[in-house]
Amino acid sequence: MTDRHKLCRTHRSVWLLCLGILVLIYQAAPSADAASLSNAFSWNLHLSLDGVDNFSGGIAPGAVGNATGKAGFAFNTARAGWWSGGRLVTEFLALQNGCPENYVGDVQGVNNLTCLNRGALYKLYYRQNMGNVTLRAGLISANDYFDTTGVANRFLNVSYGFTPTIGVNVPGASSYPFSSLGVMGSYSADGWTAMGGVFEGDAIHPLRNPYHRGNMVWLEADRSGSLDGGNYTVKVGAWRNSQIPQYQSALGNDTSGLYSIGEYRWKQAGMAWGGFLELGAAPNPVNTLPWYLGAGLRLRHFWLARPGDSLGIGMARAWLRGTPHTAETDVECYYSAKIISHLYLQPDLQYVIHPSGSYPNALVGLLRLHMRFS
Repeated sequence: MTDRHKLCRTHRSVWLLCLGILVLIYQAAPSADAASLSNAFSWNLHLSLDGVDNFSGGIAPGAVGNATGKAGFAFNTARAGWWSGGRLVTEFLALQNGCPENYVGDVQGVNNLTCLNRGALYKLYYRQNMGNVTLRAGLISANDYFDTTGVANRFLNVSYGFTPTIGVNVPGASSYPFSSLGVMGSYSADGWTAMGGVFEGDAIHPLRNPYHRGNMVWLEADRSGSLDGGNYTVKVGAWRNSQIPQYQSALGNDTSGLYSIGEYRWKQAGMAWGGFLELGAAPNPVNTLPWYLGAGLRLRHFWLARPGDSLGIGMARAWLRGTPHTAETDVECYYSAKIISHLYLQPDLQYVIHPSGSYPNALVGLLRLHMRFS
């Protein structure tokens, strides 16, 4: 089969998925006037421009630039006058990015928006809330809901947003900038949330023969509450990747693992603090990265004249197998400045100790300009 025929098959799958979801919603929907339908739509736009420079160490000094854009739309069934709790979400992604790992040589990834050039449909799913229960089905990025650390969302190193015991050992896992077909559900009550989901095993090519490329199962339990004047969240999760032998080298072996996240937010002297601790375990001998430890602090509202600014410092350590050094450690600090409404400028500095367990220590500087609208 030619590349053109494969591309046509992929595009056909995308449109069939879109059409199927729209037909199901249309058949279930009562009539609504034009004003209600207009009110039901919302949109968002995110644009990011990055510069990444490996000043010294690693493989070699060098710099790359990145450009990332996301545009999304959502349709709320309650606002349309139909039924409550329904929401249809779609998002498109465009990337034109360099790969700083070619200079730094690290495993974890100093920048979470790099090493890929693509334009694609990123999300297309339906969500339904029913009391304490939430269901989602369609083209979903599993990492939007599983293995997330809210306090760490401004850090640029990939490990703070996606535990490397998953991301490195299972390249086909469903996480930005990839998504996969899947179904998931959650139940929340009295400060507890339980989640589970099943996703196809190839998020890199989510619509290419999706039922014959393995699967990945996620389970997570969260607990949130108040403690000593602050708010905490504790998460414990497990995952299992099942992949057929012919795709294991590209998408990940049959393997499994655990992760845990702890977050604590508190206020002191008018300043908003946040701390986090992340743990990852995938001890199966087939995994090249069996253990992970991450931790950090974030501070907001420390400058009365600039309430939208934040700063943070963190450490991400990934243990490795078969390398001269047993681990790679990344130390990161950043300052995120709100320039005007919807516009942020973030300088970031990272020091990578033993990149990939093999290369000299690297000093990396990053600068991100981020715009978001809705």
